[in-house]
Amino acid sequence: MSMRLNKNYKKSIKKGFFITGTDTNVGKTLVAASISRTLISQGFSTVAIKPVGSGGYIKGNKLYSHDALILQKYSNNKTLPYSSINPFAFQEAIAPHIAAKKNGINLSVAQIISRSHKALTSNADYIIIEGAGGWFTPINDHETMADLAIAYGYPVILVVGIRLGCINHALLTYKCMNTSRIKIAGWIANFIDKNMLYPKENIEIIKLRLDAPLLGIIPYVNKTKMSC
Repeated sequence: MSMRLNKNYKKSIKKGFFITGTDTNVGKTLVAASISRTLISQGFSTVAIKPVGSGGYIKGNKLYSHDALILQKYSNNKTLPYSSINPFAFQEAIAPHIAAKKNGINLSVAQIISRSHKALTSNADYIIIEGAGGWFTPINDHETMADLAIAYGYPVILVVGIRLGCINHALLTYKCMNTSRIKIAGWIANFIDKNMLYPKENIEIIKLRLDAPLLGIIPYVNKTKMSC
């Protein structure tokens, strides 16, 4: 299921990327922040957003997503309010559709697009959007992150978490993405298991089987070193 965008939104579309992953915790935030920082170093202005985030924490009676704060830190457009960077934040680290139901929130592609309107229409050169979970992570009973990516309309970058099982995860996710009405910009290999055996061989077979460019390889990074 997908939605039609209004004319004003279509006119506001700028360059950007939608970041998805083979699973949750595979490094989507790291990749989104790295892309934003790279673009800034090349003289572009960026906005990086996490429209839906779970596993947040409360500070000053307000709920924050750690991932969204990292993205905010690595964007150079500082005029947007936090609510535009992370319109939907949930405290429990659970799937978005479950979190929304538990909190009595009507979560849908249309609602997410509407709440991220300020970011989409900002004066930044690039917008980087980080999805939640993987490609088919549910938003509600009928829509998934795939529908959200299609609605935004930006090229999609797949983050492959390099660990045991990553070959199957990458091939399955790519096959599903390839049947959608999206442009696949490429994929990034992110080492998430420092003790994995033969990681290079895993990357090579994924490279061979995916008809999309390998955009980069990120060595193992201790998550505690990423701060907001």
